[in-house]
Amino acid sequence: MKTLVDRLRGVSDDAFFRLLLLAAAAGAALLQARYDVGSINDDANFVLLAKFLGDRLFTPGGAGFAKVFAHFMPGYPLFLAPFTAVFEPHWAWLRLTTAAVSLATVYGWWRLLEGWLPAEQRRWATLLYALHPVFLLCSGMVMADPFLAGLFVFALLGLRRVLEGTGGVWAYALLCAAAAWAVWTKPIGLVLALALTAALLAGKAWKALRYTALLVWLPWLAAGVSAFLRDQSHTDYTGYLLRGLAALAQQSFLERAYNSLHAYILLYGFTLPWPRGTAFDLAGALAIAAVLGLGAKGLHGLLSGPTPGRLLALAAGLLVAGQALVLSLWTVNSERYALPLLPFGALFLVSGLYGWCRSRPIAARLLLAGTALGFLIHTGLLVRETHSALRAPESRLYFRTLAWIRAETPPESRFAGNGPLIDLYTGRSGYGLSAAVNADVFFSYLAGLRVTHALVDDRGVLAAQGSYLNNQAWQKAMEKGWIRGHPRVFQKIYADPVEKTEVYRVTLPARWAEAAGFYAQAERDLRGSDLAAADANLRRALAEVPDFPSALMALASVELVRRNAAGAERPLRRVLEVEPNFPRATQLLAGLLDSQGRKSEADRVRAAGLAALSAAPFEVGARP
Repeated sequence: MKTLVDRLRGVSDDAFFRLLLLAAAAGAALLQARYDVGSINDDANFVLLAKFLGDRLFTPGGAGFAKVFAHFMPGYPLFLAPFTAVFEPHWAWLRLTTAAVSLATVYGWWRLLEGWLPAEQRRWATLLYALHPVFLLCSGMVMADPFLAGLFVFALLGLRRVLEGTGGVWAYALLCAAAAWAVWTKPIGLVLALALTAALLAGKAWKALRYTALLVWLPWLAAGVSAFLRDQSHTDYTGYLLRGLAALAQQSFLERAYNSLHAYILLYGFTLPWPRGTAFDLAGALAIAAVLGLGAKGLHGLLSGPTPGRLLALAAGLLVAGQALVLSLWTVNSERYALPLLPFGALFLVSGLYGWCRSRPIAARLLLAGTALGFLIHTGLLVRETHSALRAPESRLYFRTLAWIRAETPPESRFAGNGPLIDLYTGRSGYGLSAAVNADVFFSYLAGLRVTHALVDDRGVLAAQGSYLNNQAWQKAMEKGWIRGHPRVFQKIYADPVEKTEVYRVTLPARWAEAAGFYAQAERDLRGSDLAAADANLRRALAEVPDFPSALMALASVELVRRNAAGAERPLRRVLEVEPNFPRATQLLAGLLDSQGRKSEADRVRAAGLAALSAAPFEVGARP
């Protein structure tokens, strides 16, 4: 009687691939509902950029998020643009474009491995990619990463056709189009261009090198030189990388090695995400070391093979090494960042495992079957979570609240909080929350943008613009506290307890922006030790807005320098009337009273400060 393995080995390659593609499509369909379009925030930006690509991409000073479109590169929105025109305003349908791209990538991967790997290894390498939980999870995201993964695969397919001399002009077109599009999709696409160039140089494919230089490198270098001469960049990803490179000089060798290890854990993606901590680090390091050893063995074996497989392995190895280096420099990691390299990780793992078990192929099959089973179990858990109440709030949208905003607020309203999402679903100008260090800076940010409303939800990350101290959840909690704790500025006009949302009307003092300008000048005066000018500007700020805590605090500091205790006490007391949870002001006033022998009053100030700790804090404190 034939075993299951024997039956599967007896299935033709075409039948096997059709079954695998059907399974991948089913998995992607079951996870389509996991992320509402706009819930990741970047996906809302991509849709907005695709929507406005024709007439607003290069419009300076445009309303809403036209100003921050430079954060993203145009490659993926260019692909998305025709579909946004067709599906608007039913944005959920855009997830089908990602699913289609993902399945096309599986097809390209299958074709790339044909004749390069033995038939059995080809099946395993394709199966591990097509059933990987990260791959299936990302197939429901309207994000650039699945699109970039497809470009990586089809670029290598074009490289193979060029090196083999098959496909004619279409092979060159596929190679150059995929590489050029990848470069303009995300900056990490440059790693693909470098890997392809290295493989073409090693293969002495001079004609393809000329095309690559003309169509890939020359436009990118021209854009880079233009941005440098104009002192601007089309994307701030470059800044992240430069900060990461600068951090390398401050890291120990072990820390750099650990970050690289964590990047490879993301690459192979056996868990979502890999936990970090003492116990997990030890177990994880041992497990991933074994996987990396097999991957390195697989890459070595492929590099020892004949051309063009050897050159394809060279390009794939450079892709893995290059993106792992980039991921090790990144400050925030997500499983989707490793998606473009998952097929190559599967390739090296399968090749290495069969090389290690050369005389025991059944052992390789059992290990790979166990891995695939783990993927299926993990995917099943994700599917159960997707279709249950366990679904994270970060993946859900509050459509009832968005409908209320669209119906009940004026079209010219300006919202703070999840700006791209608000812009996409309501047409109102939206802005992300700030990276403010205290409530006054937050209010000044809102005043500068002429914000009229604020949206508060239960999501655990910021909408845009990063965060102070690089802790998004903590920063957003602070800003929620400022909104809820200052009824003189924020009046609640809507709340939905089911969707856990609140909408506030913002009514900042009419002259707040002018007061903030005087205060900023006073800060510059203080840095220049010009107390007289600082005093004058602080009093101008307080004339515009009498209850300006930062200006009152600064004025008290000026009076203390002048040894005018009475002049310092009055603004400090007023600060604590306006912002009772302001520990620095509490300590300063209590210390001033102690120095005058007024111990009982100082104790009352400290007691009031402790009692106010449950109120919204004025300043961002240390991270919890």
